[in-house]
Amino acid sequence: MLTYAESSQVIPLTNDNYTEKQTEESDTSGGNRKITENSKSSEIIYEENNGQKKTMTQKVIMPKIEGALILAQGAENSSVKTNMIQAVEALTGLPSHKIQVMEMKK
Repeated sequence: MLTYAESSQVIPLTNDNYTEKQTEESDTSGGNRKITENSKSSEIIYEENNGQKKTMTQKVIMPKIEGALILAQGAENSSVKTNMIQAVEALTGLPSHKIQVMEMKK
């Protein structure tokens, strides 16, 4: 069993448009003014298949794993327990103190 800090996050593919317009104005009394206008728009890109729209995905951010619990036969053997902890560490990146291995009762 794994526990997670949050759920996964799906980042959709978007078509982004950004425009910037700068205007400089001078009046007859010597005053100057600089105006900057920014505009941004973002549109989600869809893929259409057989009349159904599906959001195209840019990336999926997997959730952070907080802890692991393993119930296994043979876990009372310290060598087996150590090997299980090392395997989970390698696969998840969790530190060993966040991994618990317990004997499964027969």
